[in-house]
Amino acid sequence: MKFPYSIKSCNKLDKTIQVLCPFIEKQINTQHKSSWSEFDLRRELVACILGSQVRYETALKALLLLEQADLLNDDHWAGSAETFEDEVFNVLSGQTLSSNEKWCYRFPKVRSKQISKTRDRISDRSLSDRISEFRNPKKLRAILVNEIPGLGPKQASMFLRNIGISYDLAILDTHVLNYMDLKNLLSLKKVKVNTIKNYEQSEKIVNKYAKKIGYPVGFMDWALWATMRAAKELAL
Repeated sequence: MKFPYSIKSCNKLDKTIQVLCPFIEKQINTQHKSSWSEFDLRRELVACILGSQVRYETALKALLLLEQADLLNDDHWAGSAETFEDEVFNVLSGQTLSSNEKWCYRFPKVRSKQISKTRDRISDRSLSDRISEFRNPKKLRAILVNEIPGLGPKQASMFLRNIGISYDLAILDTHVLNYMDLKNLLSLKKVKVNTIKNYEQSEKIVNKYAKKIGYPVGFMDWALWATMRAAKELAL
């Protein structure tokens, strides 16, 4: 859905993004990890899979519930227990919560299957090995999309940005695409991001705009996400 922002509001959004980018850069430089454990990589990967087509709060709660159920630990991911998918489904469908707490992840069956298949793929070759094998972020993204169930170009880009591999990959989510449409740089009616080829075509346009404001696209779309999300909540 396109947000009904005025030109005046668009200018305010531009200024907010300009303010947020240096703040995001500072936070990244402060919190950047020199190395990631296999567990940390796994947790971030699952978070990105869960984050597709749902609100951030929903994905975060799902991740925390899986973690509380020990379904992200090494024991569950080192083996091939047939009950793993069912256990993940029970958590995502809210069956492990108390009877007075009503909550359910939007796609419990689909995501539990994807997470289970992801575990099987990673058991063959760890995330650490996969990441260390490629120096080219775009090539690594394409490999991850091809090999990891539930990981499209956007989620793979987010994963690689969040673990500090590259800040030159755009996360083309709804907020960013709405903003690009608002700026008349991309048309929501025509844009396609479902394949790597289509995604990279749109990504070039977003990258070009990021260069104009003087920050990597990974910083800019983080700022865009926060700005557009706040603007929608406040009905600016």
